[in-house]
Amino acid sequence: MSDQDFKATPRSAKFHYGNVSTPETEHVDVGLVRGITDRLSPETAERPIPVALLVCHGMGEQVRFETIGQIAASVLKAAASHGCNVSETGVELSFQNESFLARAELNWTTPEGKPHSVHVYEAYWAPVTEGKVTYWETVSFLFSAAWKGWRSSKFFRACGFQRYLFGMLRDFTIYARTNVGLLLVALFLLAQVVAIAMVLAKITDQVKQMETAHFAIKQVLIVLLPGVHGLRSASVGTDEKVRTVLHIVGWYLLVAEIFVARYFLIEYAGDVAAYISPYKASKFEDIRNKIQAIGLDVAKVIYGFGNTTIVPEYQRVVLAGHSLGSVLAYDTLNAVINLDLTSATPGSKQVVKRTKKLITFGSPLDKTAFLFRNQSNHVKDPLREQMASAFQPLILDYDVFRKPNFWTNLWSPLDIVSGSLDYYDAPPLAPGQKPDPTDPLAADYPAPHDPRRVDNLKDPAGTVPIVAHVQYWAGDLLAQTLYKAVQ
Repeated sequence: MSDQDFKATPRSAKFHYGNVSTPETEHVDVGLVRGITDRLSPETAERPIPVALLVCHGMGEQVRFETIGQIAASVLKAAASHGCNVSETGVELSFQNESFLARAELNWTTPEGKPHSVHVYEAYWAPVTEGKVTYWETVSFLFSAAWKGWRSSKFFRACGFQRYLFGMLRDFTIYARTNVGLLLVALFLLAQVVAIAMVLAKITDQVKQMETAHFAIKQVLIVLLPGVHGLRSASVGTDEKVRTVLHIVGWYLLVAEIFVARYFLIEYAGDVAAYISPYKASKFEDIRNKIQAIGLDVAKVIYGFGNTTIVPEYQRVVLAGHSLGSVLAYDTLNAVINLDLTSATPGSKQVVKRTKKLITFGSPLDKTAFLFRNQSNHVKDPLREQMASAFQPLILDYDVFRKPNFWTNLWSPLDIVSGSLDYYDAPPLAPGQKPDPTDPLAADYPAPHDPRRVDNLKDPAGTVPIVAHVQYWAGDLLAQTLYKAVQ
């Protein structure tokens, strides 16, 4: 985990409870929060409606409320850097969708004296995958994904694939380096799997030897530290002793690396396997559905779909997701838009209008788009692509669903999980090229720097290979992006 600064987070908080709404509850006026609960003091009975921020945690992040704390620290750090006076935070516990839901309430006053409040909600899904995906299921998924991606690409040659978005099948580039990269990843994974098998077999043999030795200290040391008895012998040369020590140290470093690798495969890559390959087995489909239901349930509370407890009528909502949580944030926003548009009174919750920003960081969304496409046995079937896109309004219509500066994606070249998101926009036209007249976007084809496109920003906080995946949290770019979004 990154070394994040929590200095701006207040050390005290006010706790309160959301009360069950009744028909007599006073309506929340647009633009102001009035009479939401009896706990409001005269000083807070009239104030701007808070901004809602829904955050989705990433793979392997297992502690409840940890992501809320990280997001809050980033927002408050940026607020303090802009000269804002950060005041006491609040925590509200309410009962929604047959379970308890907590939110954090961040408060500050701008240098101009204007009060501001942000309500932070979390889609916490970690327990759904905990212990549900085995080591071999994860390995099988990774090899299958690498094989299908490798088969769809060309060795040291660029090629392409089609993806349906914004009204038609569009051609996207698979870069020349993709094939080689997937091959290297597969070989590295194979080496890890073989090493894990060999080390575990050796450890199993050591345990059997210790049992045979009846756990006598001398015999146990000989088993655990092979060659250690020769270190005290005068007949053994210095060079041989050094080699023995290096052998013992090297062996236990290998054991440590193997256990870390195996833990990563189960806890982190296992989450990806469960979420991205739901249709290969009913087990994974059930896990994926449960995770998506968690995200949608929290979003329904924020947007006011049949809440048990009254919440502010948020006029500005921001969604943010880290790592695999960015995929959930994307799926959640698409789902709640679809829920609004397919309701008895379509568009009554004004989800599209009220959603101000989608922020993804450390996101594998481009990789999942490519992998989803290659999971089908009929990758060239246009109807399948059209049906899949129907569930994703964010790739259906720029003017309706993608307002300018709507989507910001932070990524790092040193983060092997993330990347620039290029498969969620119409491919840029070559210099001098004009769109096909039959293209639904022909009249208003987005230029390379059109603000409706995903704004891909390289995050300088990522300075260490692989570890860069969690270094966004401590960086200023994420903090400033969040702060700007909730203004």
